Order: sequence, then structure tokens, then C-alpha cells
Amino acid sequence: MNKQTKLVFALEHIAHLHDLFEDNEFERYLQDALYTLEFECERQLKLELDRKSPAIQHQQETPSNEPRKPLVSAKQAREEQIGIKRH
Repeated sequence: MNKQTKLVFALEHIAHLHDLFEDNEFERYLQDALYTLEFECERQLKLELDRKSPAIQHQQETPSNEPRKPLVSAKQAREEQIGIKRH
């Protein structure tokens, strides 16, 4: 199993945990911890996707003072690979 797949699976598990923690007495505390974990997994997934497509990045380079639009968000990549959208 490659790094991208592992991160996508981890994000899917995190999404399920968000659902499972609903209506828990300590929901806010638990969700806050998950947001940190989710953010880090999405950051790593974005880095992995960017690493895998350097040719596309090179073609779309913009001047250094211009903002760069992401090729694809980590959330989009996860949804495309799994075929499930989180609401």
C-alpha cells in the first residue's frame, strides 16, 4: 500500500470518527483533536500529490509574487480515489 493510499484511508477513518463522536458528552474536545490529525493528513496528502506531478507544476508556474492555485485539494483527491463525498 503506497503513502497516498494510506493517507486517504486514514482520512476516511477520521471522517468516520467525526460521525461517531456526534452527541458525545465530550464531542468538542474529541473533534478538536481530530481536526489536528485531519489537517496533518491532508497536508501530507497534498505534498504527496504535488510530488507525484512535478511536470504539471512546472508548466503552471506563476511569477513568485502571484498566488498559486492548487492543482487539486486533498479533499478532492480523497473523494476521487474513494468515490465518497463527506457532507
